[in-house]
Amino acid sequence: MMSKISVIGAGFVGSTGTYALMLKEVADEIALIDINESLVASEVADINQGFKGLSKTRIKIGTYADCQDSDLIVITAGLGRKVGESRLDLLNKNIKIMESIAEQINKTHTKAFILVVSNPVDVLTYKLSKMITAPVKGVYGSGCALDTSRLISVLADKFNEPVDNIEGYVIGEHGDSQIVDWDSVKICGLSVEDYCKAKNIAFNEDDKQQIAETVKKYGMTIISGKGRTNYGIGTSICVISEAILKNKGVVLSVALPDDSVETAVSKPRLVDAKGVH
Repeated sequence: MMSKISVIGAGFVGSTGTYALMLKEVADEIALIDINESLVASEVADINQGFKGLSKTRIKIGTYADCQDSDLIVITAGLGRKVGESRLDLLNKNIKIMESIAEQINKTHTKAFILVVSNPVDVLTYKLSKMITAPVKGVYGSGCALDTSRLISVLADKFNEPVDNIEGYVIGEHGDSQIVDWDSVKICGLSVEDYCKAKNIAFNEDDKQQIAETVKKYGMTIISGKGRTNYGIGTSICVISEAILKNKGVVLSVALPDDSVETAVSKPRLVDAKGVH
């Protein structure tokens, strides 16, 4: 059975995510949708004109009608952060964009899964879940999946270990109030404290705080240097999408809407063909 993804937003995040999805052959077809017709046409052409044999996935210039028979809809549309701007500063700007997208998706009566990536992702995921009237299978946010990847990268650099030797999760909000779940952190199968004892490495609560702050601020650090983040979140899109469409059954720190706090919250959750649970 042919699989299809619609990616709404052909900016840096959407196009990078589409490229990663193509390379991993997560779906047979990807429809890239954007109000900027010139941009989306150029991105589709650029991706499709890669060397033959790398991927069987085909990318097309999409419209909202493509959402109707999509298995997954990924929303990346919206304004990105500027230097000194928090993700929540974007809310008033991007909520209007999300309202417009929800209106278009509802017209298609799609039964797809929806993955929200646009920032502030947790609030927008929650808001969109209330806007959607189409019979979708679920509305999820990329949440702290990227922050978790950043945590693992930071720990790998600090302890000079391969990333495959490190486990751990960032939970809560994708933003300033995110939390490193230190109880979940394992290095070579050991807690960070036991690992450091075994290696005779000095490590204390101040080190934990410094690592947590580094992870929290890494997005703005990257934006300060290159003006945007796209590769890390692009691969996060790919990993989450692949987990759903290829029934990987992996545990990721992704966000589900939570009525008790009126936002979406991340914690380690199973992601498979049934969605996020």
